[in-house]
Amino acid sequence: MKKEYYSTFLQGLEEPVAGILHKTGGVSVTRMLKGAVIYRSVHEPHLSCMQRTYQVLCEMRPEKNLNAALQRLSATDAWLDRFDFESIAGMRFRIVTAVDGQPSAGDMRFVSMLEKSICEQTGMLVARERPQVELWVNLRQEALYFLWRLNKKEGQKNEDPLRRDLCETMAALARPQGGETVILGLTGPNLPEALRAQGAASVQAVMAGHLKNGQAQRGMTRILPGTPGCSGLEAESMDAVFVALAPKGSFSIQEEDLRGTLREATRIVKRDGRLVVFYPRSLGQPFRRLYEQERLFSYQVTVSGEECRLEGFRIPEVPLS
Repeated sequence: MKKEYYSTFLQGLEEPVAGILHKTGGVSVTRMLKGAVIYRSVHEPHLSCMQRTYQVLCEMRPEKNLNAALQRLSATDAWLDRFDFESIAGMRFRIVTAVDGQPSAGDMRFVSMLEKSICEQTGMLVARERPQVELWVNLRQEALYFLWRLNKKEGQKNEDPLRRDLCETMAALARPQGGETVILGLTGPNLPEALRAQGAASVQAVMAGHLKNGQAQRGMTRILPGTPGCSGLEAESMDAVFVALAPKGSFSIQEEDLRGTLREATRIVKRDGRLVVFYPRSLGQPFRRLYEQERLFSYQVTVSGEECRLEGFRIPEVPLS
């Protein structure tokens, strides 16, 4: 039986995320929202293109504020049939209150009311420190959602400034299945791992300046000894080329170096190959010379508080000079 889930992702990537979900077996999309999606799945989803995933316990009409939302949830048992009573008795939980997915404090009197109702109905125990479960009260403009967070466990800290969920979407847009790919300015393991997961035959890269030479990178076929502007690869040898300038932590690159990276990218990509670029908007239009080419997609997203652009191009028969 399909259960209902709510997942969040970078706002602005609604179109590619919908495409990924439609290609995922056993998943049917119910509704796309700004930066979130509601869908049904026959299995508990593990979608790397998502930031957070929750099981939907209850969806109700929106309230004027979080306190009204907490009061309403305390007064109803509409969410009870979504709990597996045999497995949750004695589990420690805390309530997270949020507006549009961002944690926001509610009045603790009303939080306590809902906690008491949950304890009485389910046998769960309140543990605001180190809980086993987070139950989210998420108030959005279109609805009030009561959610059970699924991917709460935090893995090892990832120093890559390019987020994994963003990299998964970038890789899906590049369609690298069976192709040769290269990253000009590698920042960490997230993008090469995503490309391999999407079926890339090989993933090569020139490292960013802040990475040490010889540093092992998961998902990599080969680390090239050159620079982003001089990879040493043969002309028209790559099916897909990536240039990703992540905000707050990416390698520093001067304007002339950026022009050289662009020339190198268009030199090594195959005709009709894909060139994917990601960059902070604060850089202006560093890839404006590509705009005369066929633009396949263009999305605006906010990462680490900075507006960025994700764009993809198909390179014509005659390369840029």
